[in-house]
Amino acid sequence: MMKTLKYIPLLLLLMACHQQQVKTTIVTDSTKVVTKVSSPVDTNLITQPCAVVIEPSIKLIDKVKKRHQNKEDYNTIVDDNVYYMSQSEHYLDSVKAKKVERDSEGAITFKTLRGQTYVMKLDTIFFGVMLFNGKGKPIMADITDLQADYQKYMKE
Repeated sequence: MMKTLKYIPLLLLLMACHQQQVKTTIVTDSTKVVTKVSSPVDTNLITQPCAVVIEPSIKLIDKVKKRHQNKEDYNTIVDDNVYYMSQSEHYLDSVKAKKVERDSEGAITFKTLRGQTYVMKLDTIFFGVMLFNGKGKPIMADITDLQADYQKYMKE
């Protein structure tokens, strides 16, 4: 019985991964159950320097597919973008940049150290990297040469 109880927190954590709050149940002894609630990181409000890695939502993928009737054209576009995104993420990892991953849905708000806010819509970004240095307006980086944009903008 006790061996089974020690797996309950793990099961609950795995089941709650796609919910707004993560609930972890901790069994301290056979009569006492403690539930700990924690909120996930809010990726709609960015307050610290980071790179926002944006990948297309299913809705945007369907829209781009319809726009490019030729399957070969669509595949070329996706292949190119996936390649440059891979290179971009490799570079971000090499400089140990904080990354936030988002789908191209809705909007994201950036708040600078001085309290200025910038709302950036994500709905039309197929693949991309948005850079935020915490001081000024975030920029949409050129994923074909992310290193140059990162070094110039993040050092400001």
